[in-house]
Formats: sequence, structure tokens, C-alpha cells
Amino acid sequence: MKSKYLYILVVCLLGFFSSCTSESERILIAKVENEEFDFTRLKMGNDSISADLQENIQYGLIHLQNGEQIKFWFVTHHLTSDIGGTIYEYPNGERQFCSGLHCCEVQFYEQGLPGKTFKNTDEFKLYVTERNGIKP
Repeated sequence: MKSKYLYILVVCLLGFFSSCTSESERILIAKVENEEFDFTRLKMGNDSISADLQENIQYGLIHLQNGEQIKFWFVTHHLTSDIGGTIYEYPNGERQFCSGLHCCEVQFYEQGLPGKTFKNTDEFKLYVTERNGIKP
């Protein structure tokens, strides 16, 4: 009888831990699905990113060289128990969560300097996918 309860407990714990998403991903999914973000009031930065801040979530647009735009929502690792993360929404509506990569704001670096730009969605997606999970 005791081993039956132990087995059930182990199965439940395995299910719980294997289905867990990071704190950053849970925060961002809840915000994106339940709040409105005004993409018309973004401020252009010094590179190809226009952004604003709403309740500790940086959101904005990444402007690609071919004219496409990628939406993003970012939470810094300074506000979570993990390495932070970003949800990117591509022009076709597909969303991708990537953990880490950015520290305090969304910036992309080239040769150690901010301001990297991207030709198109494919180049951008490859860049962030290769860096998914990198601690800022």
C-alpha cells in the first residue's frame, strides 16, 4: 500500500516538473494573452528596435531590412527567478519563446556593439534560436 502512494507521488512529481515552463514564459504568456499592448506609441531606439514599457514588460517591434516587423514582449532576469525571456511574434503570426539572451532590454549585438540588424525573418529566427537559453 505504501509503495502505491509513493509511486503515485513520483508520477505526479515527474508530470509536474516535466510540464513546467519557466517563470518568465508563464509571466509573458499571461500578459500577452490577457492584456492590450499599444504598438502605436512605441519610441524608436538607436537601432532597428522601437519599444515601450508596460508593467515591467518591454514590448515593441524589431524592424527588418526587408520591411517586415517582428513583435516582441520581454521580461528581464532581474525580475524573475530564471534568466528572463522574450516572446517573438513573426509576421505570419507564429510565436516563439526564447529564454535569456537579453539583459535589461531587447538589444542585438554585432562584434560586441548593439545595433545588429537582420535582413529577414529567417535570418532573425536562426539568430535567436541559436542563442536560446544563453544567460544574459
